[in-house]
Amino acid sequence: MKEIFIKDIEENTLRDSEIVEKYLVSGTPHVFQGDEGVYYNLKRDIADFFALSSIKDVFMVGSAKLGFSMNPDQYFVPMHDASDIDMVIINEELFDRYWKKIFDLSIALKPRSKKADDMHKEFLEYFFRGWIRPDLFPFKYDGRNDWFNFFYSISYKKYDKRKVTGAIYKNDCFFMKYHEKNISKIRRNLYGIHSSRE
Repeated sequence: MKEIFIKDIEENTLRDSEIVEKYLVSGTPHVFQGDEGVYYNLKRDIADFFALSSIKDVFMVGSAKLGFSMNPDQYFVPMHDASDIDMVIINEELFDRYWKKIFDLSIALKPRSKKADDMHKEFLEYFFRGWIRPDLFPFKYDGRNDWFNFFYSISYKKYDKRKVTGAIYKNDCFFMKYHEKNISKIRRNLYGIHSSRE
């Protein structure tokens, strides 16, 4: 897949959004090649935990999906034993549910440590870009433990030997913008190509 991906990047006939659709939104992940059923079961587990009626909002991204990283800081580094299985949920209602819980908590928060303040600021930076990073949840938020306990329960043994992580995007727009930006950086930094993101 890596060679086909690079060819699509170099030829520059597909828009950044089309690259994201072709390689991240579509197809069976690299880590589960030959066993689509395992991928379905993983998505079903995640959908059930978050009380989603369908798996259609649950996707895998990152090197477990592609077989290599498209992160501009790790161009084309192959998936390895320490690679996480990064799952995302794109669902506005779920995003807003967590938003409300964290908003209600933040009203009652007492002065925090410097570390907690730094995490909160970083959480807000991601939140502004339309996604929730659970590892940056406020320390006293009970839902943080529930989140990590769930993802730990499906990590390492149940589906694969790797850690499974999760994040929530508010909607397709924020998901696409984030990944289109990475594609644009790859084209520009590696191949000197200015791509259309329309």
